[in-house]
Amino acid sequence: MTKQKIILWLIAASLSFAISSEQGFSKIFIPLGVVTCFALFHYYFRLKYIEYIFFFLISIASLFGLTQTLTGSHAESSNVFLFGLSFYTASISYLIAIKSFNFSKILNVSNPLLLMTGPIALYVQSISYKKIKHRIKYYLPFIIIGSFMFQVVGTPLTQFFFLLEKTDIISSIVFASIFEIFVYMNFCGLSLMIYGLFGLLGYRIPLNFKQPFSSDNMIEFWRGWHISLSQVLKVLFYTRLRGTFSLFIALMGTYLSSAMWHGVTLNFLIWGSFHAIFLWLTIKLIRSGNNFFPLLMMPVIIVVGRLIFADSDTERLLQKLLFNFDGFEGISLLLTAPIYSKISLMLGFLIIFIEFAFRKTKVMHKRNYKYLRSPFMLCILTVIGCLFVSNVGVDYAVYGQR
Repeated sequence: MTKQKIILWLIAASLSFAISSEQGFSKIFIPLGVVTCFALFHYYFRLKYIEYIFFFLISIASLFGLTQTLTGSHAESSNVFLFGLSFYTASISYLIAIKSFNFSKILNVSNPLLLMTGPIALYVQSISYKKIKHRIKYYLPFIIIGSFMFQVVGTPLTQFFFLLEKTDIISSIVFASIFEIFVYMNFCGLSLMIYGLFGLLGYRIPLNFKQPFSSDNMIEFWRGWHISLSQVLKVLFYTRLRGTFSLFIALMGTYLSSAMWHGVTLNFLIWGSFHAIFLWLTIKLIRSGNNFFPLLMMPVIIVVGRLIFADSDTERLLQKLLFNFDGFEGISLLLTAPIYSKISLMLGFLIIFIEFAFRKTKVMHKRNYKYLRSPFMLCILTVIGCLFVSNVGVDYAVYGQR
């Protein structure tokens, strides 16, 4: 373990404790101890397929009710010994699969900031050779954009969460659409902040989101959404399954594995099957030369998929999937939300609309939020942020802490 890795881990631990001092030391040092034990176990035993055992440890914890299902609501386990389990076991599984897990990776895998926010620690590479002024110029905008997305746009949308209880088609679609924006702004915002922070400190980590709504179909969408998890799933499941089985079986196995990582419930079984089937259909359409229907299908798949993902109550979900019409109450209920939540909702729709509408332009080509990183846009985001910043729902971390 190099001196630089130790310093980085200590800085991350200090920041994590400052952000959440409740049980702070336990959340910092227990994952470090658990990951160290896993490294020792792997070093001495080298069991075949051990990466799958590690990956599904979170599924076992979910099955026995030790952790909550990861629907996008606050999913922190009440058992401090399981803090960060989903993230560091996925990281370990990936590193074992590519034959790269060893004692030198312990501090990367157990980094407290990554466990709180993501991405999954696939790598932490030093870029300290780059001058600090260059790092500030490139990485500071990511922190500003991430802060804007998380706190100005994402957190106020929690005021719409009461719509989860509604089962009619209009309310369900309205809530799923809002919740999709919330999850994107919350998780992407946190990921961008951490990406920028690590960059300033002299380290490169995965850019966990790459403008997923700058997509023409669901294949491109998933390439830009929670990229670190997608890479884990590709290496552990899709690539290996595709070498033996059909495309459909490989996709179904991959998405059901993802579903079990999020939570072992009937709802997630439906969610995984739904996305596997429609991604298979998308691939088939594109291979036949039809690019229009995959584009047309994409918003429907995203919204219905989020409708399934967001609900942990199976009976209520099945009622929603009947798509019963019961008036336009869901739309009228939006008006009862606080004004700052309505503004946040409009800002969220605007960001997604810009990503999609201008997806073919040069500035969107690399899908690395360049359109928001210009000095002009950063000034706009800062001014809007100062006017409409809110602490409502700020304790929600969609994927972290489980």
